[in-house]
Amino acid sequence: MAGANAELSAWLDAAVDPLVACDANEQVCFLNRAAERLFAWKREDLQGQPVSRLFPERMRRHEGQSLVRYLLSRRDALEGRPTRVFASRRDGVEILVELTVGTSGQGDDERIVLSLRRLHEVIDTLREPLEHPRHAGAARLVETRARGEDLYRLVVENAPLGIFHYDTSPVITACNERFVTILGATKRIIVGLNLLSLRDEGMMRCVRETLAGRSADYEGDYVSVTGHKVTPVHVRFAPCYNDAGAVEGGVGIVEDVSQRRFAERERDESLALLTMLFDSAPVGLGFVDARLRYVRVNERLARINGRPAEEHLGKDPHQVLGPGGPAVEEMLRRVLETGEPVVEEEVDTKVMGVPGPRRLLAGSCYPVRAPDGRTLGVGVLVEDITQRKLAEEERERLYHEAQQAIRVRDDFLSIASHELKTPLTPLSLRLATLERRLERGESVDPTLLRHARQHLLRMTGLINDLLDASRIEAGRLALHPQATRMDSLVEHVLQAMDAQRGGHELRYQRPENAVQVFADPYRLEQVISNLVENAFKYSPDGGVIQVTLETHGELALLSVKDPGIGIPEDQQRMLFERYFRARNVSSRSYGGLGLGLYISRDIVERHGGRIWVESQVGQGSTFHVALPLLSGTSAHPPATQPDRHVH
Repeated sequence: MAGANAELSAWLDAAVDPLVACDANEQVCFLNRAAERLFAWKREDLQGQPVSRLFPERMRRHEGQSLVRYLLSRRDALEGRPTRVFASRRDGVEILVELTVGTSGQGDDERIVLSLRRLHEVIDTLREPLEHPRHAGAARLVETRARGEDLYRLVVENAPLGIFHYDTSPVITACNERFVTILGATKRIIVGLNLLSLRDEGMMRCVRETLAGRSADYEGDYVSVTGHKVTPVHVRFAPCYNDAGAVEGGVGIVEDVSQRRFAERERDESLALLTMLFDSAPVGLGFVDARLRYVRVNERLARINGRPAEEHLGKDPHQVLGPGGPAVEEMLRRVLETGEPVVEEEVDTKVMGVPGPRRLLAGSCYPVRAPDGRTLGVGVLVEDITQRKLAEEERERLYHEAQQAIRVRDDFLSIASHELKTPLTPLSLRLATLERRLERGESVDPTLLRHARQHLLRMTGLINDLLDASRIEAGRLALHPQATRMDSLVEHVLQAMDAQRGGHELRYQRPENAVQVFADPYRLEQVISNLVENAFKYSPDGGVIQVTLETHGELALLSVKDPGIGIPEDQQRMLFERYFRARNVSSRSYGGLGLGLYISRDIVERHGGRIWVESQVGQGSTFHVALPLLSGTSAHPPATQPDRHVH
């Protein structure tokens, strides 16, 4: 029998609700652990005491009966619903409870059982108040406290957060409907749940902290015990104290953070995407605050600025960019003050004084504003357009070269047609004259034949120049070098051209000794002829053409000087290009295809020599040809010659 009583006591102690049992004389026989906690009585101290000690004196009797007998008489009317009454703790503190009274047995074997629950632990029970107290003061007290409890119930039940209470067990003793909704269970299951049975280390730590008198926060995924619903929650745990200041349990305020988690996940994904776009952008991106301090830059901007990204943070442009900083700061400050963006402003780092190779940059600055309109700083976008600009310049250069080539081609075709027709017309006339005289049997004037032959030779020379230029472009101009007396070759060429000098005076300054080179005599003769013919062409009648051949170290130096029209400084470098004619030369006044100097340069350079010019407009020109002597080695022209004219 004793074993059965012990087992029954264990079962009753495990109950969540406070239970008190008394005999037919209303003497306490038993109270469980929950009742001990509620009334702050020890079981052995209360056993044998009147049960009325658990209630204030004013409420111990009702309508001539004890409170217990009165409630037993009302059992049928209440239909098992609890009644709100004030109970009294051992320390005299009154607490509002819901009381249900039951009985079993009869006579001396009668046992009365009182089931209690503290009112703030029960939100959804029916209200069945006691009949009116005996005096008005007590009535006002009960009414005032009842209104307070109603307000408490209204606030808790309509709170947007889940609320639950637990005792020191720690067992959940009460909760609101929002808490039930969040957990996805029923209140019948939740109330009475031991929090430590959840086996969540984080939650158990928070409960222990609370029962030790300290607040704690928990955030995690709650898994429903019955429905296996997973709910992300944030719980704020706080201790509850009795009137004596001792911790009697705790309260938890629960927030369903599913939407917050979803928003945070979307935010994190958006931030990750923005970070990826920011860091991998093909242009430099950065942000400076209202004090013009760098807050963030990507790697591209860091490379453009020539400093690691981390060295930008907290510094102003002057500290990062050095001499180029003030100009950048001025632009950023202008955007902050006016609120107007600066779009694609091009800067040259060389002009800004930035050290290192020259770079061309396009910078844009935009004001960055908060939702309330405040300017937070300036967004910076910088693009290195050096290659693009160089490509544009190259395209522009190629375009101008193409336009120039087209112009040169058109000029050449015009000049070539004119130059080829010029000898054909008199040649045709002279041949017609010869034909008529021969038909009449008249004698033929040798002068006519000589003139016809000269025109034929001129046309042949033009055609040969065209063929030579074509061979040079194709790399097929053949040379047959041999030991050649250059002094004799110059003298021979001048004698052959004596008939072409017209009113010019030709002076030749011979070297003291023989000058021997290793060259193709035919091609070298072609060079000398071109230079002397140009001197005749561009010099006024009566002018002196001075030809000089001398040696300088291991070089033979030929110079042809004329008193002609001269060549502009800026065009002397292009003088040896194909089809080039100086701008002060009229194609109608001065014949030729513009190929003689181009062919001469190729011939001279392929012999290991150099050709250049010295000239001033209106004061004539001097062309120089330097070739290595046969006995010497390849060398450069004399150092006294101006390098800017050497080709």
